[in-house]
Amino acid sequence: MRKKENFFLAFFIVLILSLFIFGLSKTGILFPVTSITQKLFSPFQGLTYGVFNSFENFGTSGQVKKLEAENIDLASIISDEQRLKEENSALLDQFKTADVQTQSLLPAQIVGAPGFIPGFSVPETFIINKGTSDGVESGDTVVYKNNLVGRVSKVEGFLSQVSLVTNSSSSFTAKTSQGVLGVIKGQGGGQMILDNVLLSDNLSTKDLVLTNGDTNLSGGGFPPGLVVGKIVSVDKRPSDLFQRAMVTSFLDFSKLTTVFVIK
Repeated sequence: MRKKENFFLAFFIVLILSLFIFGLSKTGILFPVTSITQKLFSPFQGLTYGVFNSFENFGTSGQVKKLEAENIDLASIISDEQRLKEENSALLDQFKTADVQTQSLLPAQIVGAPGFIPGFSVPETFIINKGTSDGVESGDTVVYKNNLVGRVSKVEGFLSQVSLVTNSSSSFTAKTSQGVLGVIKGQGGGQMILDNVLLSDNLSTKDLVLTNGDTNLSGGGFPPGLVVGKIVSVDKRPSDLFQRAMVTSFLDFSKLTTVFVIK
C-alpha cells in the first residue's frame, strides 16, 4: 500500500513539473535550455500522455461499444418487427384467398434459396423452416395465396426443400382458363412452358393456366384450380404434333419470404 502511495506522489510531482516547465517554455524564459529540458522530461511527458490518453480512449471506447451494442439491438428489433409484419401480412392475405382457405395451411418462412444470386439468377429451390416435426412430407404442395409455388422435394426434421414450379424437374398436368389441357414443364431460369397441347385447341396470350389436379390416394400431388401463371406467347407450327406456350408466374419468387404448405 505504501509503495502504491509513493508511486502516485512521484507521478503527481513529475506531472506538476512537466506542466510548469511547459508553461515557462511558452513564455520564452527557458528558451536556451529548451532542448535539455525536453530531453530530460520527454519520457515522463510521454508517460503522462499515454496514461491520460488511455483513460480518454477507455471512456470513448466504452461509449462507442455501448452505442454499437445499442445499434445492434435496435437493428435486431427492427428486423424482427419487419419479419413479423411481413408474416402477418402474408397470413392475412393468404387466409383471405377463398380458393385455398378450406385447406389445412401450414405457414413456413423461407430461410434459404440455394444457388440464388440477386441480379444474376433466379430461385430454383427454397429451403423452408418446417419439416417432418411439423408434419411436412415429400410431395406436399406449396402455395402463396392461390398461386402455386412448387412442391416439397426433400424433408428433414426441421427443414424442407421446395422445388419451384419453374424448376427443370417440375412437370404436371394443367389447363387454361378456356379448358385447354397440356403439361407444364419447368425450364429453369424462371421459365416454364405449357406443352403437349393439341394443334386443334385454341391458346391465347393472357389466358390463365391452372393446375388440373393430380392428387393421388396418399394425398400427394397438386389439387385442382391453383394458379400456375399466364400465357405470354404461343408457338404453333402446322408441322408439329403439338403446340406449346410460354407461361410466366404472377409471383416474383425472389421477393417471397413466407409460403404455405397445404396439408
